[in-house]
Amino acid sequence: MRIGFIGLGMMGTPVVLNLRKAGFEVTVWNRTQAKAAAALEAGAHWAERISALSRESDVVMTMVTDAAASEAVICGKDGVLDHARPGTILIDMASIAPEMSRAIAAQAEARGVAMLDAPVTGNPKVAEAGKLGIMVGGAAETLAQVRPVLEALSAVIVHAGPSGAGSTLKLVNNLILGVAIEAVAEALVLARMAGIDPDCVRQITSVGGARTGAMETRGARMISGDFTPHFSTDNMHKDLATAVSLADRLGAATPVAGAALHVLRAARAQGKGSLDSAVVYQVLEQLSGLSGPATADRR
Repeated sequence: MRIGFIGLGMMGTPVVLNLRKAGFEVTVWNRTQAKAAAALEAGAHWAERISALSRESDVVMTMVTDAAASEAVICGKDGVLDHARPGTILIDMASIAPEMSRAIAAQAEARGVAMLDAPVTGNPKVAEAGKLGIMVGGAAETLAQVRPVLEALSAVIVHAGPSGAGSTLKLVNNLILGVAIEAVAEALVLARMAGIDPDCVRQITSVGGARTGAMETRGARMISGDFTPHFSTDNMHKDLATAVSLADRLGAATPVAGAALHVLRAARAQGKGSLDSAVVYQVLEQLSGLSGPATADRR
């Protein structure tokens, strides 16, 4: 299968590198060509336009920032659907609202293109290792056709149901993550206020029922004050806001997610949207009258 890939950000680039390692022929396009350097060095081809990439690909994968970007590259003028051949399979790996996934899939179907919504869970290092979790919405027979492609990227593939189900499962997954990061931040701040070294919390929660991936991936960075973006506050806010909106429409109670969303909103209001979502720790520090990284407490 000839694969076209659109979107070479922190996650898209390692995905392309793993596709190349698996032996797939890959053509790439990105708004900024300089970001394609690693993919091209690995043997991917550069397309000057989305139109050329679409015409030459059996499978087109998109991994862009948000719903607006997905809609633009897929449905916009000279986008994927304007040039993809009937029978092409489209895999949108962006984290977008389920209704948008379904709307794009309907437009694709009208052009003879089958679409899967297939957002992922995992950070750039997990992507580099080819161990992503992939949540898929769409027809089972379409997934069967491209399963070898997705297996080159993932540790687990979950077929959640029809179109939009992958995007819905991603929101559910990130609701858990957003709440867990907030809980980690609250626990570390409480420990500091009680005179306990926050690293003791990180150590003890490496075992037992309080063990959480959020502590393992964010705890040390909160303690050291390192908020280099792995999953930005803006992106977490987007996903959690969409999850809470979905819950409102369905009548599902999400009071804790709503509280976590407010803290993310405060972080964005402070100009921290581009930092890692673990930066909610700083918001809680301020609310608690603390200042400086937790490492300073130990000096």
